[in-house]
Formats: sequence, C-alpha cells, structure tokens
Amino acid sequence: MVVLVLSDIHGNFHALKEVLNKAAKYKWKELWFLGDMGGYGPRPEECFQLLKQKNSVFIPGNHDLYLSGQLSGSSFSEEARRSLITNRGLVKKSTVEVLKDLPLKQTRKGITLVHGSPENPAFDYILNETDAIRNFSAFKGSCCLFGHSHVQEYFKLTQDELDWQRPENGTIINFKKSRILINPGSIGQPRDRDPRAAWGLLDTRKKEMTFFRTDYDITATQREMQKIGSSEFLIQRLSQGI
Repeated sequence: MVVLVLSDIHGNFHALKEVLNKAAKYKWKELWFLGDMGGYGPRPEECFQLLKQKNSVFIPGNHDLYLSGQLSGSSFSEEARRSLITNRGLVKKSTVEVLKDLPLKQTRKGITLVHGSPENPAFDYILNETDAIRNFSAFKGSCCLFGHSHVQEYFKLTQDELDWQRPENGTIINFKKSRILINPGSIGQPRDRDPRAAWGLLDTRKKEMTFFRTDYDITATQREMQKIGSSEFLIQRLSQGI
C-alpha cells in the first residue's frame, strides 16, 4: 500500500493544497498526518477540513493539544504562544472536539506513528544520533514515522550501524533489512533552510520511503499571516526555511 505521509502543516493552506495536488498522480491509498495542523499559520481550520476530506489518520502534535485545551501555553516559546492564541480563534468548536479524542500514538501496517518521538509522542524531539538510538528501543517493528523538528531526515539502523541522512528531493530509502526512524519534514514551516514544503510517500509492501520537496506560493501565505497579525519573524522565516 502507498501512503502519503505529512507532518507539521501549521495552518499553511497554500502549502498543503499544493502538496496534495502534486501527490495526486501517485495514487496513494491512505494519508497519515503526524501532527501540528495548527499554530503559526493563518488557516488551521481549512487545513483540518482538507485533511478530513481525505479520511486521514491524524496524530495530534503539541500545537494541536494546546488548541484542544489539553496543554497550557507555558511549554511554548513566546512567538509560538502568541500565534496559538490567535489560532484558537480560527478553529471551530467541532474541530476542537475531534482533536480532543485523538490518540498520541498509532500503529498502522506495523508502522508506528507519533508526532515527537516514540518515547514521548507529543513533546520530545529526535534531533541527533543519540536521540535516535535511545528511541529505537521505544517502538516495535521496523519503522517509526515522526515529525516535530520540521527537518526532513531519517535514521537507519543496520547491524548496530546508524546512518543519518537529510535526503535530496526524490531520494528513495529502503528499510527491508533494517530499522528506521523517518521524518517526512514540515509541510508548512520547514526548518532545514529549504523553504519548499516537505513530504513523503511510503510503500508499506516494499518498505520504501520516497522524499519530496514542493514549491508553493509562499508570498500568499505571508500576506495571510500579516492579516492575522503574525510577527515579522514568523512571516519571514517561511521564505528562509528556518
């Protein structure tokens, strides 16, 4: 089965829509979303509704937990907290109720889905080899998909050797004879100095992940962010990929 894997949309409707348009030609069967539909960006509700239309498997991120009243603002930076307060007024009550009932971790086709890490699904980051090695013991099976760091990368463990890569657009990685932690990257706010939306296609039968980057209308999202009063830092970071 071919699965479209997305993470960290953060209210960036233009990026999400463009990725879905590009991904349509691959005839994927399911969409797995790894969290943070809201926060930062200007159109969280529209993003949620578009995911809902695709019958997505939805893992909540820490921003989604705040929007659903399950997490206080004290765990966020000042910039993130201010954007979340604004986002709270942009999300329908019915959406909040759905977010409240979402599990922090799911397993699909033997693959673990989390937002942050298998050890601590909603909060912890996987940022380096040390984080990765520790988290391999926290999930079963060969593959775990995660997000949260906004960096497209993978950690592949083969016979106690760890390969850590940030792949180029179009890279295909096979993990038939290994275990792997995969981050598809961020749709709405990449932080690896590549402003293009990041995403992936997972073939569960072949045990292969293909990584993609997609251009979208960044300026349109920035204009919408200005209208809702986003800070200049949050607006400009989109075009810088930071």
